[in-house]
Amino acid sequence: MNAAPPNDSPAARAAASVNMALAAGAIVGTWFWDVTNDQLTVDAYLARAFGLDPALAGKKMQLHDVLGAIHPDDLPGLTAAIDAAVRDGDRFAHPYRARGEDGQYHWLEGIGRIERNASGRATGFPGVLIDIDERLRVQAERDQAQALLRSFMEAAPGVMYAKDRQGRLLMGNHGATELIGLPPQQYVGRTDAELLGDPAQAAAVMATDERIMASGRTEQLEEKISFADGRQAWWLSTKAPLRDADGAVIGLVGTSLDITDRKAAEAERLDIEERYRLAAQATNDAVWDWRMADGHVIWNEAVSALFGHAVKTSTAQWWLDHIHPDDRARVDSSIHAVIDGHGSAWMDEYRFRRADGSYADVLDRGAVLRDAQGQPLRMIGAMLDLSARKAAEAALADSEERLRLATEASEQGFWDVDLVRGVLIWPPRTKAMFGMSAGAHVTMDDFRAGLHPDDRDATLAALDAAADPARRASYDVEYRTVGKEDGIVRWVAAKGRGIFEHGQCVRMLGVAIDITRRKAADARLQELNEQLEARVHAEVAERLRVEDALRQSRKMEAVGQLTGGIAHDFNNMLATVIGPLDLLALRIDSGDSRAHRYIEMALDGAQRAAQLTQRLLAFSRQQPLQPVALDSNHLLAGMSDLLVHSLGSSIMLETLLGRDLWWTHADANQLENVILNLAVNARDAMPGGGRLKVETGNCRIDIGNAASHPGIPAGDYVLIAVSDTGTGMAPDVQARAFDPFFTTKDVGQGTGLGLSQVYGFVQQSAGHVALESSPGAGTCVRVYLPRLLGEAAPSARPPSRSPATPPDGGAERILVVDDDEAVRRFSVDALTELGYDVLSADGAASALPLLDAHPSIALLFTDVVMPEVNGRQLAEQALARRPGLKVLYATGNSRNALVDDGVLDARVQLIGKPFTIDELATRVRVALAQTG
Repeated sequence: MNAAPPNDSPAARAAASVNMALAAGAIVGTWFWDVTNDQLTVDAYLARAFGLDPALAGKKMQLHDVLGAIHPDDLPGLTAAIDAAVRDGDRFAHPYRARGEDGQYHWLEGIGRIERNASGRATGFPGVLIDIDERLRVQAERDQAQALLRSFMEAAPGVMYAKDRQGRLLMGNHGATELIGLPPQQYVGRTDAELLGDPAQAAAVMATDERIMASGRTEQLEEKISFADGRQAWWLSTKAPLRDADGAVIGLVGTSLDITDRKAAEAERLDIEERYRLAAQATNDAVWDWRMADGHVIWNEAVSALFGHAVKTSTAQWWLDHIHPDDRARVDSSIHAVIDGHGSAWMDEYRFRRADGSYADVLDRGAVLRDAQGQPLRMIGAMLDLSARKAAEAALADSEERLRLATEASEQGFWDVDLVRGVLIWPPRTKAMFGMSAGAHVTMDDFRAGLHPDDRDATLAALDAAADPARRASYDVEYRTVGKEDGIVRWVAAKGRGIFEHGQCVRMLGVAIDITRRKAADARLQELNEQLEARVHAEVAERLRVEDALRQSRKMEAVGQLTGGIAHDFNNMLATVIGPLDLLALRIDSGDSRAHRYIEMALDGAQRAAQLTQRLLAFSRQQPLQPVALDSNHLLAGMSDLLVHSLGSSIMLETLLGRDLWWTHADANQLENVILNLAVNARDAMPGGGRLKVETGNCRIDIGNAASHPGIPAGDYVLIAVSDTGTGMAPDVQARAFDPFFTTKDVGQGTGLGLSQVYGFVQQSAGHVALESSPGAGTCVRVYLPRLLGEAAPSARPPSRSPATPPDGGAERILVVDDDEAVRRFSVDALTELGYDVLSADGAASALPLLDAHPSIALLFTDVVMPEVNGRQLAEQALARRPGLKVLYATGNSRNALVDDGVLDARVQLIGKPFTIDELATRVRVALAQTG
């Protein structure tokens, strides 16, 4: 045999590492490339991996001799990576496909390093080849499971809320806000007694909450709720005590579902369960989803396959009750330490009771999903059955004990080689490891022939090192055997030492252990651990993404509330500017042209300010909408001349109207504003001219194409897309494109409210808007409006926004009610100027007595937003006294009881502030003429 380097040298350690990796199947081949002389040497393993003639192993070849086995699609990338590494690299790692000896392409990864001389020139390039086919397959399966699980998480329904010990609401999710019908700032800090219209029902709800907090037990019940505005709803509520870190009850948490439309809710639940089932089927682990609000736990089918429990849902207590009594307290403490301590990941080992009463050893891991305040919402995890591994470990311990006894008795697992006489002694146990019967005769040739081909060289080299008098190494190897009689492949761990006499090894003694089951269990455990860790990391990353989206949504909501309030105040102030200017124009001598010009200038500026407040209201979703069944193709066709006029001659307009377009339910005038805003923005982005394309089409979003419409929930939509060939937007500009007052235009050339108005209208119409852009490649804005379900009856187009000639006034008596003295004074003067008999009041307290004292009052003209009693409440009290009384409301925004989700009741007569005398005259006559 050739002399090998010392076993503790770097070269020996490197060679041993490579040999062990080859033995374990981690490396499928090695190479060395003499870069200077372009001479490539590969081993037999690599030759097989590339489908080469095995005779070429160890011979000098050129690099291009082996590149023919590379997949044509991967060859350019591989050669480029090799060139880059030789030119200026240090290490090399690159995946590609190669055609093996079976004629099929397999995924491999080459890993190597560049050796350089003193001048830095590449001289050598050694490396190894790794088979990554299985790794890529596992990654693909993992990605699919993650996508399914992520879809389930995003679609999870429910209303969640928390109350303090006194019954005051501490928080509520988006579903709670929709169910209550008030924004969070109006219900947080209030009790059911303040929110519900029926005192008896409010008392019953609060009594139930107090009982649950006192008992410390979770309950599920149905509650009939009456709201202050007359609405009624049935809630299916699950309530549980809220505890602090010490376990003391400090409040109540609950989830509620509006079950007045139970069939729709059931359909949604079944859809979510199906998606969860598909996600859970992607793994063999017992996956669980624990909802913190009510302790509800959903299991996948593996809980039955692994442990025999025929359950799909349970409570968290059911899971805890099935933990071994000796482990229960520890596990309960460890998982709640993570949940209550604001942790994100939990892991523990315990014994879990199977359906047949036996216990399985499990490794359980979970990730906590929290809301923006850090409160735990759900916990998702998976139970890994460790029974096989534990059994393997127990078997190994038993084998080691038997090995010890065998060693003492010089039989089981024992081997003895007489190197002088060439005699090999194996007891039956050792023969069995090589697939031989107990009575078979054995020689060293049987030992060598029984070694697996991939492990033979390394094992014999270790044996030679142990027999070498110069090294006297310890023989400690793991290798595979191929049974001589049964052909079964087994894993064997062998240890031994040589006996030396007069500087020569005369005998070697040792033991051998069959570790086949341990190897299989370790490989499976490693694979399952990697899959579980990857899933947990993915869920944590998804939670961070959702938190970022929630923070952005809350920021936009806060800005919307601020802009809505500003618009309301400005409208009240503008009402005292536009109206008096209108009156002043009527009273000034018509011969004074300068005075009339000044008034017109002031009116023009005030009207432009009013348009600005309308855009603020649109962004804040506080503008009253009058939606109708709408054919978007018909609307766009009617806008053609307007768009051409607005764009100018340098912009080419292209309109693509989708066939059989679905109808939608939207405000036609506001939708025209949206399309016009997008077209004008596109025009400004193409100062040198270009092409503007407006498209319509039907868009159905489901699980199959959700990735191409990120952030848009599944459903049917009417899609309107406006795209241009302009300058485009940088990523930082895109991130703020819908923010109010944000603009990239020069001072005086834009308010920054165009896209904000688009965003507000689409959100108020229950739709969605998406923006795609990149510098130099243009911009595309897509508006998704919900499809109108059912048969769409043609509806008349809303009246033109151009005011008609106002009618003359009348002699009726009108009662004006407004808490703003300046607005009230103008309204009185304007109506008097129109010829009406006018009375006024600053609120409900003074208005109702006037109604009683003057039966001739034909119209109540009242502001909506007033302290104590608002306009809607005043009108209800007035109509109770005078059923035939006509009512006209005035308001600066729509955040009041006149609208439902921003949509104006068709029977309500409303005039928006500010208004002119002409507008007032028209609305008064319409209100007085209204019937029914």
